[in-house]
Amino acid sequence: MRHAVYSIVLAAPCVIYSRLVLPFLTDPQNAIQTLGVLLIAVGFVGVFLPVLPGPIVIWVGALLWAIGDQFQRVGWVVLIVMAALMVTGWGSNLLLTGYLTRRSSASWQTVLGAIVGGIVGGVLLSGIPVVGSIAGAVVGGVLGVLAVELLRRRRLAPALRSSRDYLIGCVFGQMVELFFALMMIALFVWRATS
Repeated sequence: MRHAVYSIVLAAPCVIYSRLVLPFLTDPQNAIQTLGVLLIAVGFVGVFLPVLPGPIVIWVGALLWAIGDQFQRVGWVVLIVMAALMVTGWGSNLLLTGYLTRRSSASWQTVLGAIVGGIVGGVLLSGIPVVGSIAGAVVGGVLGVLAVELLRRRRLAPALRSSRDYLIGCVFGQMVELFFALMMIALFVWRATS
C-alpha cells in the first residue's frame, strides 16, 4: 500500500508536466493556463508545507487554467466539485490535528501554541532547501505543544502525551489532505486532457 502511494505521489508531477505544461510552453499565448498549472504544482508542494494552503492553491490554479481555456474542458461543475474536495481535505486536516491534540486533554491554547510553533519553526528552518520548512514546522509545532502544556500542567508526562498526539494528528491530517489534493489533481487532469 505504501509503495502505491509513493508511486502516485512521484508520478503526479510527471503526468502534470508532460500533459499540461509541455503543450503550453510551445504555445506562449496561453500564459494564464501555464500559470494555472504552475500554481497546481505549487499547491501540491503546499500540501506538505504547513504554512502554504495546498488545496486552495491547487483550486486557484485550476480556476486560472479554466479561465485560460474559456471553461471549455474544465467547467464550473468540475470547479465546484474541486472546491468541495478542497474544503473537505483542508478542513479534515485541521480537524484531525485539533481533535487528536484535544483528545489528550490539551486545551485550545495548546492547539494555538502548535500553530504558532509550527509557523515559527517553518520560518526559522526555511533556509534549508526542500525539507527545512517541513521539518521546522513539525518540530516547531511539537515544541509549541510541549511548551504550552508544560506551562499549563507543570508536569512532563502529560505534556509529552499531548505532543505525541499532536504529531499523530499532523501525520494523519496530512495524509487525508494529500488524498484529497491528489483527487483534485486527478479530476483536473482528467477533464483538462479529455
